[in-house]
Amino acid sequence: MATRATQLHRPARRTVSWLWFREFIRWEDATYPGRVSTFIRMTIAATLVMIIVVTFRIPNAALAGLFSILLARENLAVTWRGGQLIVLGFVLASLYTLLGMMLFRGYPITHFFWVIGSLFLVFFIMRTTTNYAAAVAFAIPIGVALPVWDRSLPSEVQVEGTLWPIVIIAVGAGATVATEALYRIFDRSDPFTTFVADLLLAVQQVAESFAAHHTLPKPVLARVLQYQMIGTGRLRTTLQRQGLDPTRRAQRAALISLAGRLIGLAAELARTLPRPGDDEATRLRALSVRLGAIRTDIRESGVISASPPVLEGLPASSFPVLQEMERTVALITEVFQRDEIVDGSQNAAGRDWWRALLLPDAFQNPEYLRFAFAGCLAATVCYVLYNALDWPGIFPSVLTCIVTALSTIGTSFQAQFLRLAGFVAGGVVLGISAQILILPAIDSVFGFAIFFAAGTAIAAWFATSSPRLSFFGVQMALAFYFVNLQDFKLQTDLTIARDKAIGALLGILAMGFIFDRFRTKSDTEQLQNLLVRNVRMLAQLGVCPVVRDRAIAVSQINRLRSQINDNFASLESQTDAARFEFQFRHRREQEIAECERIQRAQPALRSIYLLELSLLSHRGRREIDFELTQDQNQALDHFLNEYSDELMHIAAWIAHEEDAPARITDDSIQLLQQSFENHSSPNSQAITDICQKMVSSLLMLRNEG
Repeated sequence: MATRATQLHRPARRTVSWLWFREFIRWEDATYPGRVSTFIRMTIAATLVMIIVVTFRIPNAALAGLFSILLARENLAVTWRGGQLIVLGFVLASLYTLLGMMLFRGYPITHFFWVIGSLFLVFFIMRTTTNYAAAVAFAIPIGVALPVWDRSLPSEVQVEGTLWPIVIIAVGAGATVATEALYRIFDRSDPFTTFVADLLLAVQQVAESFAAHHTLPKPVLARVLQYQMIGTGRLRTTLQRQGLDPTRRAQRAALISLAGRLIGLAAELARTLPRPGDDEATRLRALSVRLGAIRTDIRESGVISASPPVLEGLPASSFPVLQEMERTVALITEVFQRDEIVDGSQNAAGRDWWRALLLPDAFQNPEYLRFAFAGCLAATVCYVLYNALDWPGIFPSVLTCIVTALSTIGTSFQAQFLRLAGFVAGGVVLGISAQILILPAIDSVFGFAIFFAAGTAIAAWFATSSPRLSFFGVQMALAFYFVNLQDFKLQTDLTIARDKAIGALLGILAMGFIFDRFRTKSDTEQLQNLLVRNVRMLAQLGVCPVVRDRAIAVSQINRLRSQINDNFASLESQTDAARFEFQFRHRREQEIAECERIQRAQPALRSIYLLELSLLSHRGRREIDFELTQDQNQALDHFLNEYSDELMHIAAWIAHEEDAPARITDDSIQLLQQSFENHSSPNSQAITDICQKMVSSLLMLRNEG
């Protein structure tokens, strides 16, 4: 398997890295469904913010423009809810700051330790919250208020400086929501389903072309290569912002993973150009018909029906990836035939709504503390430095640490590259250069609006790229706004721009040399650890005692579901980042093969996850106690224990703790089938079918692992 992965990767590594980078930029710069409209709305919202800031003379308004870029735009409800959370985060942070300053302002030592504790709290919340934009909204007011309270100013001025960010962010959120509300009058489509349907359409067109023995059309080939290059990170970001329940989120996440896998297989077909025989052509046509039906279901209802089935045949020597494509399409149907777990979790969630703001393992996972400590150390160094130098103009260094502290950005090389590139493009090229060459010739708000919209448009276009490049667009916008939107007038004083640019650069350097040093593991080790952790959590989820103790089960299932979903997202993000970095650093073929192997294992893992949720759903129904006999419950428990043990052995095998995992015994599944044949019911038949599919997915995971 490693040899096969190496062979598949070698053609891409024959090119020079910078040639690959040029292709990467080319495909990242290409349009995709919904990109143009999103980019236009971002530009309009940020320009509206600028006009409001200049008209009403609002100071320090760079953050309003930033949040007009960051705020979710998947649908109006999500945008409105996100705007409310952001404003609430600013209010809570401002109140927290005012209370802290009332208690510790007059005592330098306690004030210093309060600052350190506040920075630690900021980074901890940013890592453990379920809504990143809301976490940033809580973090930024604290960073803005620190230099205000460090200077010798009247108390009224300091309180005013602390409260202004609430108005600023309300302006940014209000302009964004108003823009989205106007846009949604004319377009109510779901960007997620539109994008997924376009991915599957590209695969369908590839299958149709090969089935008809036609040359692949250039537009189809270009779209397949583009989607293979940019990955599915943008779709994962869209899904994360939609605010779905855990099961629907898992279903759609699995759909993203499987669609991405199909794009990879279609790209492989485009490279190898196999010649299908009559049997393979028939199977390709059936595959195309099923993909067309799936696309129709996605567009119309968002739920994929169970029929018609895919005709899965034996592996073909002339068409080696056909069976894998058929199996992947069959999994797409399978993951949507799952019911939500029926238990008291909804009521519990209603009673403990505040728990939904933090990850279930927020106070248990040591990685979160490590992240918070690293971020706090980097920001503290910046804070101490600009106070020791008595240089308050570089206070954006702390804000830069806060905004750039993304836990899922990927490898340290990629993070540093995007931070520095965004700073140079936004702060130096678009910021300071414009102050020298453009701003002196502008004498009206209209002229400045055109310049501001042009700079925002460039940053917004990059911000709508895949997550590997969108971070560059966000950093570019941040640096541009620090120079040109921090004041309510045309700023031509290069000293102010110089200080802010140096502050942003200081924050970037602190994050690069301090924050990123805490992640010393290689890309392959990080991916392997995430995969092993997910397999072990799937083993725990499989044996949750739903029937025995519902109260314990609900808490355990909710915690595991959140952790597994988070790990799946991290795995996909780290895989994209690792592929990005492999092109710039000479890596061993073994590491590349390991990355490919982990990526291929994702569909089987997601299938196991959804099958386990479905089984828990059936066992969680109250009528199941009357349908299943004691022998059937014992047989099912025995099967799940065996299944969980096998998953743990596979995890140990992946982690190189064991030579090879023992296969799951036929005794457990046969005993289960025999016990359920004697006393059959609709639920028992469904349980048997799910268990058989779990075994198939386990074998698939074992083969890929």
